[in-house]
Order: sequence, then C-alpha cells, then structure tokens
Amino acid sequence: MTRGGRALVSTLIALPMFVVLIGLGVWQVERLQRKLEMIAERDAGFTQAPIELTARDADLAGLAWRRVTVTGRFDHDHEFHLWHINTDGNAGYEVLTPFVRTDSTDGQVLLVDRGWVPIAAKEATTRAAGQVQGTVTINGFVRLDLEGRTAVTPQNDPARNSWYFVDYAAMAKQAGVPLRPLVVVADASPNPGGLPIGLARPPELTNRHLGYALTWFSLAAALAVIFGLSLRRQLAAPDPAP
Repeated sequence: MTRGGRALVSTLIALPMFVVLIGLGVWQVERLQRKLEMIAERDAGFTQAPIELTARDADLAGLAWRRVTVTGRFDHDHEFHLWHINTDGNAGYEVLTPFVRTDSTDGQVLLVDRGWVPIAAKEATTRAAGQVQGTVTINGFVRLDLEGRTAVTPQNDPARNSWYFVDYAAMAKQAGVPLRPLVVVADASPNPGGLPIGLARPPELTNRHLGYALTWFSLAAALAVIFGLSLRRQLAAPDPAP
C-alpha cells in the first residue's frame, strides 16, 4: 500500500473516533449545565422562608423544593413503600402516606414522605409506635420529581406494595382518593419509636460531569496527537518497491 493509501486508511479510522470523543465531551458539558440549573433550582426553592402549602389550584412548578407546613391526619392504612438506598448505602423504603388536610385547604389529600425505614421495618406492624394518630402539622419541603421513570427503573408492584417511582394515578386508585401530584417530604423531626427517619434537606445531586467532559476531551486530544505522529511517519516512509 502506498503512503497515501496508508494515510487514508488511518484517517478513516481516526476521524470517526475523534468525532465520537468530542461529541461525548460536548454531551457531558450540556449535562453539566443542566445539573447546575437543577442545583440552583433546589437552592432557590429550599432557601426561601417556609409557607403553608398552597391550595390545589396554585402554581405547581413554583412549589418545587419549597419548605412548607401542612396540617392534617395520616391515612396509615394506605401507606406506600418506595424503594430507596439511603445516604449510608443501606437499602430500604421511603414511607409515603396519604395525608388528609384539615387546615385552610380542608379536605385535600396529598402524599407525605414520612422518611426512610430499613427493609426489615417495611411493614407498619413492625413500627407501630411511629404510626402517629390524630391531627399533626408536618414541616418539610415539596418534591415534584419522584414521578419520573428511567429505562432502568423497575416496574412498580402495587400488589406487594413495592414502588420504584411515584405513580399518582395508580396510588390514588389504591388509596381510593384523589391525590394532589406532589410529595411533601417530612423533615428530620424524630418520629415515636425512631422510624421513619425524615430528611433534613433535599438530597445532594452528584455532579461529576466536568470531570467526565475533561476525560473525553483529553482522549480526543491524545488521539489527535497519536494520529498526527503516526501520519507523519507514514508519509515519511518510502513507498514499497513495485
């Protein structure tokens, strides 16, 4: 093969690889920007002063990550168990319980994430002390992001009361009441018996996209250098004798 032929083959191999590496780097930059926006949205919502949870006809998007208070009664007979790995890496469930409001928007029902329990305490009978009765006031923050399901999220199993994402329609059907499409996450105030364990603030978002982007761009640069050196050697080598 002639020098020109060798150079052409090398280019046809290296160029698509270079384009892919650059594309992956750009993709990570875009994800970095979106992640920074999500972090800013959380901070902007959570750092505002607490308010009483607004009525059903209020702007739903404006409630994301807002700290709220809401007063009502738990319907413990219809609690839901949402699979969750806690910050210590332990498997368990978030206990989502329908909550019937008795405050200024009397009668509305929503889901309250009362907190995390280990797998062994999934069933309410194992933590009876924590099943508080009567009228209570919940302090927490609003989440609107629990409904999404990715390609790797398992299907919910309502028959076993095992959920992997929030499905308001299915949960409303199982609870027998209409549910407002949001979740109020209770704060870390201790429950009787110690379970469930509430959350003091929104979970941290991991943000490694800048490192990933630099990795892809560095690989693209390394490929360009290697290709350039290889191309120079190929063009300097004599053509094979006829």
